[in-house]
Amino acid sequence: MIRVEEAIGIVLENIKVLSPRKVFILEVLGRVLAEDIYSPIDIPPWNNSAMDGYAVRAEDIVGASRENPISLKIIEDLPAGKSPAKSIGQRETARIMTGAPIPEGANAVLPVEETQIVGTSDVLMFKPVKPGENVRLAAEDVKQGELVLKNNTVLWPPEIGMLASLGNREVKVIPSPLVAVLATGDELIALDEALSPGKIRNSNTYSLGAQITQSGAQVYLLGTAGDTREGIKEKIEEGFKEADMVLTTGGVSVGEYDLVKEIFKEIGGEIKFWQVAMKPGKPLVFGLKQHKPYFGIPGNPVAAMVVFEEFVRPAILKMMGHSNLFNPTIRAILKEDLKQKPGRRHYVRVKVWREDNRYVASSTGDQGSAILKSMVLANGLAIIPEDCQIIRQGEEVAIKLLPWTLTAFYNRPGNALLTREG
Repeated sequence: MIRVEEAIGIVLENIKVLSPRKVFILEVLGRVLAEDIYSPIDIPPWNNSAMDGYAVRAEDIVGASRENPISLKIIEDLPAGKSPAKSIGQRETARIMTGAPIPEGANAVLPVEETQIVGTSDVLMFKPVKPGENVRLAAEDVKQGELVLKNNTVLWPPEIGMLASLGNREVKVIPSPLVAVLATGDELIALDEALSPGKIRNSNTYSLGAQITQSGAQVYLLGTAGDTREGIKEKIEEGFKEADMVLTTGGVSVGEYDLVKEIFKEIGGEIKFWQVAMKPGKPLVFGLKQHKPYFGIPGNPVAAMVVFEEFVRPAILKMMGHSNLFNPTIRAILKEDLKQKPGRRHYVRVKVWREDNRYVASSTGDQGSAILKSMVLANGLAIIPEDCQIIRQGEEVAIKLLPWTLTAFYNRPGNALLTREG
């Protein structure tokens, strides 16, 4: 049995980043860029209006006011998308919309609310402007040849918008891995089957599938396999044929029907470790088959989810080229004592909230590894170190926040905001 840090190290040193490929930009959200992006153009490509109004020569309306307006002749209308056909001369103006190019001769824009139309071709100016006022200059956002997005940038909506502005329909990114999931055990039945004595519904496939999706990967469902060598072997081999990573749940402990790790070795897999000093999640298997990672995860639902967060999610994120691999950790004051037997790191499901300008945490109740409700109620995992027997009420504890709760957690008044990776 090895310590958690050693196990994480073994996992990550054996995970390889997937090869980049070109992907349509609407499919790259959260992906890692695999090339430098230089701008082929200036953005904006020309001086343009920052608002609806009138393009003027600033010198023509010096001293203008509502008491002493200055009248200019309208020589052209310039909606967005139209290129100017005329130059602005002395005492002339063009009606202009936001984003339209500034016509030659003009050097400022007076907002429409500071004007009044007179007749069909004249407009009164009620305010002076300075040269350059309300004008967006060519290349003030991006200059031609500028390095706009660096290799290894994580692509979020602003970056995707920039790619579109530069004319990139596709971009080279690290793809998301396909992760195969197999649940094992004679006791498992499908969701729509009626319960009978000794049977339970297969929940792990769906909780793990959701965690895989939430981490940015894709799910390949292998279904379920009973506790038979032939059925398990066939499904695992299918997983390695079709997917980039294989997860199995159940069958990795020491019982007579715990066959999975032996079958993995039979099909050519190399086990890197088995059993980690943690609770829940001790009987974890990690290995490789033809450079593809394999995780044999405990069958209890809470153990499966905790193991995923501690080991599988970081592995998936590394395969996708991310550098920020781990869930954020905060420190909180305990509302109650947390006890454990020393020797293993304990992951206690807790609810964290802000109180009196500090974080506080309380256990979600029964901490059995089969008590899925303890995860439903939790937004974090309190970490009790291996050599610690008790953390007392009022003392601080490290808490790893659960990623699917982060939006709700950080939107609560007084809670800190995360820094975006990139």
